[in-house]
Amino acid sequence: MSRIFSALILVMTLMACAAWSGSARAAGIYDERTVWLDDQAQPFSMLSLSGTPTVLTFAYGACRRVCASSLRTMQQVQALADQRHLQMNFVVVGLDPAQDRPDDWAQYRAERGLMRPNWQFLTGTGGAIRQIAQRLGVRYWRYGEHTMHDFRIVLLSTEGSVIRTLDDAGQPLERLLP
Repeated sequence: MSRIFSALILVMTLMACAAWSGSARAAGIYDERTVWLDDQAQPFSMLSLSGTPTVLTFAYGACRRVCASSLRTMQQVQALADQRHLQMNFVVVGLDPAQDRPDDWAQYRAERGLMRPNWQFLTGTGGAIRQIAQRLGVRYWRYGEHTMHDFRIVLLSTEGSVIRTLDDAGQPLERLLP
């Protein structure tokens, strides 16, 4: 009888651990404790995005092809959200902390007229970038002096979990609306 009871306790404990780890994963990126810097060199917490759907992508400031396409796509999604009166956040995470510093993002943002307060350009440590990229399924790598990466834009729920992704610039932009 005590063996059955012990086995039952073990099974219940394993189920509780599985449920806890599943809910922790489902919590999304807003539960990250990493502190980012915004384009004004101010600390930024992903938690501040909670409560509002967020469109997020990764970029390498020196990139002129994939990143430019990603940002144009995000601007088009912003225009669609405006037409539908949807409040959304737009976040660009820099892939190279040496090239995508706050002052670089501030200049990039100003040159492209991306000054709305619902847009964030973030710089993090190499470890923080790897962690969030892995959680969102974005692959990136160094090629000579450049950082190469997948085209991927994600729509995050109000809790920071991935709802949908756009992995090709030819996909319908409506995919990125809540």
